[in-house]
Amino acid sequence: MKQILMVILVSGIIFSGSAFAQNLQEIEIVISSSNYNYGENLDYTIVVEEITGEDAVIFITDTIGNKSQLYSIQIFENETRIIAPFAFDSIIWSEGTYQLELHYSGAVSSTEFIIENDGTIGIPYWIKDISKLWVNGQTGDPEFAKTIQFLIDEKIIFNPSPGKELHIPEWFKFTTAWWTNNQIPDTIYGYSLQFLIDEKVITVPVDQKSFSQDLSSDKTL
Repeated sequence: MKQILMVILVSGIIFSGSAFAQNLQEIEIVISSSNYNYGENLDYTIVVEEITGEDAVIFITDTIGNKSQLYSIQIFENETRIIAPFAFDSIIWSEGTYQLELHYSGAVSSTEFIIENDGTIGIPYWIKDISKLWVNGQTGDPEFAKTIQFLIDEKIIFNPSPGKELHIPEWFKFTTAWWTNNQIPDTIYGYSLQFLIDEKVITVPVDQKSFSQDLSSDKTL
């Protein structure tokens, strides 16, 4: 009798486990490319078999194994494409391999991508916010120049011949507006800025302050 009960219990456990496994739907996270360069935006698609009304949660693991939540979105379609609003830049994103992990309705799917540095330019997202203020006349040239100096300090662009005075032509606001409205990518905007500095159309003095300098000063107060 005990043997019969054991068989029934074991069979029940196996059946329950099989039923649970069958209830887990198939999901997938598909990236547009396995290799990204600075200045490019992460582009991926969430694919689910069944829409349950739950949120999909995406985690990212960086090059040294730190895992954090990247994004959460409610799923309304079987395929949901997501393009990151900001491009990869060398300040935040190191070169190397990253893992994306999708959690949805109890199921998990993962994939990997690599960030490489091929010489393209990625500009930190917060610089775009300050640039919008400059374009709209809500801040002046000295404040905008701090963003340029920050890029110089971080060796994203270079200032081979610093000028005696700050000079930024008014028409450069049009180019900056195209960039802040995502009409041109980071790399083209960065190359344009570098060209104008090289040709001394834009001049940045050697003693120009940057946001990094301001922040370090605040920490010493």
